Amino acid sequence: MKAWFSSMVCAAAIGLSVGAPARAADDPAPAIALRVMPINDHLTAFYQGRPDEASVKPGPKHWPDLGAIFVGVATYAIHQGDTAVVYDTFTDTASAQWVRDYLAKVGVRRFILVNSHWHLDHIGGNAVYADSMRIATEATRQKLTDKRAAIEDGTEEGPPAIKPLLVPNIGIAPGNTVTLMVGTVRVLLHPEAIHSADGLVIELPDDKILLAGDTLEDTATFVAEPQTIPQQYSNLGAMRQWGFTRILPNHGNPQVIAKGGYGLGLIDMTRAYIRRLVEHSHDADFQTQTLESYVGDAVKRGDVSVWWAYHEAHANNLAVVAKAWKDQPIPAFDTLP
Repeated sequence: MKAWFSSMVCAAAIGLSVGAPARAADDPAPAIALRVMPINDHLTAFYQGRPDEASVKPGPKHWPDLGAIFVGVATYAIHQGDTAVVYDTFTDTASAQWVRDYLAKVGVRRFILVNSHWHLDHIGGNAVYADSMRIATEATRQKLTDKRAAIEDGTEEGPPAIKPLLVPNIGIAPGNTVTLMVGTVRVLLHPEAIHSADGLVIELPDDKILLAGDTLEDTATFVAEPQTIPQQYSNLGAMRQWGFTRILPNHGNPQVIAKGGYGLGLIDMTRAYIRRLVEHSHDADFQTQTLESYVGDAVKRGDVSVWWAYHEAHANNLAVVAKAWKDQPIPAFDTLP
């Protein structure tokens, strides 16, 4: 990233002065209770969902259930003194407001929102930060702008609608990295075309921690853009070399997140998983191949665990990969970076 833009963002962050709004008496509480998980003295995870399958009541399911609550969803705050960088905003404003109120109670007055990508379970509470700097990739800004009407009327992924939809007001171009300082904590924002082309991950280089957004998941990644799997495979390999040793995804096992995150085996599992999807996409029995047959070795190593809600995600992955690759030659993954 050009130095002038990085400096501009840092200066704006330092100069941002807003107070956390008081919650009105009739503001709704989060529908799903949030858990607070301190990772270290300047990084906190907020976690929601991941119920046992037996506790899920029958009836209609909507995108927050399928994409977030059933698999479990985390957002993160990097904070020091009166400043916090908040990474994603859950599926709804009540949950996002709860996080903001929690941070305000421990002295935070300056907020910077960072969205990992455009998918609805990461931007549902953006409206809580209308008075704050809001950063995403330029591709996320464009995607949300283009889809605003459908998201606000509840037709993008079905109900519930997100209204109003608040679009980030600062965009980062591909290939650029922005550095923020939260007190003495260095925060690097990296655009990464993994999971979705508009992805943005956060590296805390002094902690050797990666906040991965949806680029990595436990049990397995949700394949949103199957046609770019070879590029995602290469990008994951390059990201693995950055120097971090712990990974905190937005969707993962809360026990692992609370203990400080995953090791690099989560990347290795994800690369192996998406590679195998493509390499087996011409198999006659492809769409009946089980999740366990794809991740069994990683489960034995302790890199991931099988969670019930990912069986549906895996079935979806098989379907979209089969459609995207049925008439395409299988790439030689061993020749990719």
